Parts: sequence; structure tokens; C-alpha cells
Amino acid sequence: MTAATGRRLAKLEGALHPREAVLAWLVEAQQFPSLVDHARSIAELPVEAAPLSVIGERVEAAVRDAMRGQPRDAVDAAVRRAVGDGVFLFTLAIVLNAEALEVARVEGLRATAVAFWMGSLLGGPRADDLPATAARTYGRELAGCWAQWRAVVDRLGLDVRVESEARARLERQYFGGHEVLFADAARSWASHVDWVERLTGLADAMVWTNRPKAPRRSSAGTGAGAFVETRVAVRVTRLADDARVRAYETLGERHKAVQIMERRLTGD
Repeated sequence: MTAATGRRLAKLEGALHPREAVLAWLVEAQQFPSLVDHARSIAELPVEAAPLSVIGERVEAAVRDAMRGQPRDAVDAAVRRAVGDGVFLFTLAIVLNAEALEVARVEGLRATAVAFWMGSLLGGPRADDLPATAARTYGRELAGCWAQWRAVVDRLGLDVRVESEARARLERQYFGGHEVLFADAARSWASHVDWVERLTGLADAMVWTNRPKAPRRSSAGTGAGAFVETRVAVRVTRLADDARVRAYETLGERHKAVQIMERRLTGD
């Protein structure tokens, strides 16, 4: 076997289609505890050894091997499309990790505020210590406050459901069901979900009062499922478009990125 043949076989052994190439990178990268740690590990690598370069080379090799003997223009166009798909998938994985961390951070602050709010409601004066008229007024106001508090808890739970389903849907659609979160993002998200579930459980039980103080707002009805599905679909589109914008910018196709942003701003 000649040296040229050996080099060609080695290249083909690494040839992968976009999803497989990105998953090969992701599985290896997820050995690091965080995306930041992974980035630090590759910071000093030459450009040709960087993840996107490797993904591009593997994808290009797969396309050229599959289209051997076809017109050069057609092959080159197919390579550009496939490499673009690889860049999009790589960027989508980055976006999903960044969003999981950011949502957990911001919504975690909101959940903490809700917990302090609950403490304030529980720590108020006792109705038995107030004059009768004041006690009745206080009771009505307190009931209204608990209703508002419960609505916020329900919204936190809904947001967790939407975010989790949107990510899972994108993982199924683009990564074959492989979970894309690095350990730190997965841990932060799980902690936030646990916190919200604890608040929901407290709101459902209110065991220290021996009766429910803030009944759950009913999600029953023919429009409830459609509402959740709409929110999930909107979130899926938003996350995918965020990745597309970044991918187009990486590929030097800024006009396509601008089109997405214009569509988002105009609501088309």
C-alpha cells in the first residue's frame, strides 16, 4: 500500500456525517466537567486541531467519499451544506448548555425570592391577635397574597416544564436523543428543578396549617395542553434560531443571520 493510499484510508476512517461528527466531539468533550473547562483544554491547540476544524474535515471527507465521481460543483455544494450542518449542530450544543445555565441562574433567583415571600406571608400577624374588623380585612388581603404567590409558583413550574421539553425535543431531533448538557449545566438545571418542585410540593400541602392555603390554579381544560405545546414550540424555534444565527456568522453568511433576526423582530 502506497503512502498516498494510507493517508486516504486514514482520512476515510475519520469521515463522519454531521450528526455523527458532532456527537463524536460532544462525547469526548463531556468528559470535562464544564464547557469552560473544555474550552480551556483546547485554547492552545492549532486551528486545524480545533473542534470545528476537525468536524469540518470529517464531514467533508464523508461527503466527498459518498459523491465520488459526481460533478465537482455538485460535490462542493454538498460539502458546504454538510459542513454548515455540522457548524449548526456544534453551535446548538453550545447554546443549549449556555441557556440551561442562564435560565437556572435567573429563575433560581426568582424561586429563592418566592421562598422568602412565603416566609413573609407565614410570619405575619395572627388573626386572633387583631380586632375583629381588622382580622377580617387582614384575612381577605392575606388570601389574595397567597393566591398571587401560588400563581407565581405555578408559573415557575410551567417554565421548568417548557424548558425541559424544548431541550429534550431538540436533542431528539438533532442529536438522536443524546443529552447535550455538560456536567455543570446538568447539575445546575437539576438543582433548579428540585427547588421548584419543592416549592410546588409546599404549595400543594401546606401541612403546617392542616389545610391547603393556596389551591393550585387549575390547568384543566381543552386549551391548556395547546397552550403548553405552543410555548414549547416557540422555545424550540427560538433556541434553534439562536444557534443558526451564530452558525451563519461563523460561516461568514451574515445576511442569513440578519434575515432570522429581522423575522424575529417583525414577528413574521
